[in-house]
Amino acid sequence: MQYPKELTDALELIWGEGMLSPGGPEKVADMLEGMDISDRHVLDIGSGLGGIDVLLAIKHGAAAVIGIDVEPQLIKSASNLAARKGLTGRVSFQLVTPGRLPFVDTSFDLVFSKDAMLHIANKLALYSEVLRVLKPGGWFIAADWFWSEGAAESKIVKAWLRESQSNFAFTRPAAALQALIDAGFAEPTVTDLRNELQKATREEVSLLKGPVRQKLVAILGTEIADSRLASAESRQAALDSGDLIPCYLKGRRPS
Repeated sequence: MQYPKELTDALELIWGEGMLSPGGPEKVADMLEGMDISDRHVLDIGSGLGGIDVLLAIKHGAAAVIGIDVEPQLIKSASNLAARKGLTGRVSFQLVTPGRLPFVDTSFDLVFSKDAMLHIANKLALYSEVLRVLKPGGWFIAADWFWSEGAAESKIVKAWLRESQSNFAFTRPAAALQALIDAGFAEPTVTDLRNELQKATREEVSLLKGPVRQKLVAILGTEIADSRLASAESRQAALDSGDLIPCYLKGRRPS
């Protein structure tokens, strides 16, 4: 279990209801800029606590959203969130196992993922599955965290991974772009967003040293508050060193 409740409670307190990573409504809007998904069917890979899926339905008008994840406690929390928002039936969640997506070909108008695919090493297999379940002309839009050459051996990265206690897969942006091409996507792009995440992480560190720290200590205790600050500071170091390279990915299934 990579996301126990004490961690997800802390991340929600930092990043907002239903969120497990930086950004929120603004980042989702940036990812969907220029795209109308109203009345569309959307698959969210790595749905976490379900905050993204609620946004896709309420703010962006998706007709139906299915979120998938590999941890049952996340599926339960996400389903509860959708129910509280009155979205049961329109926004749903499924527990899956790694590998082939449990959907028939050409099921979705959009496959979306925010900061979840960094746990998946075989990008070509993943992107090929995404292409398979997309309808012709459908889009794949994702935010993922990639790495510079040699980052797996970086002392800075190793220090961050010790603090974050997460299992991430190391992939370079150029390799991800080639995997999109090899999978068969049209108009594939991989856009570097390191400057944006550097700014967000600096803000996060400031919050964790200030008012948010007090809330974390009160609700979850000093140890978790200190752990979240150490993780954010070590992530900042990995961004500043150039080892960590967050990116947007985009590609279209040919018509």
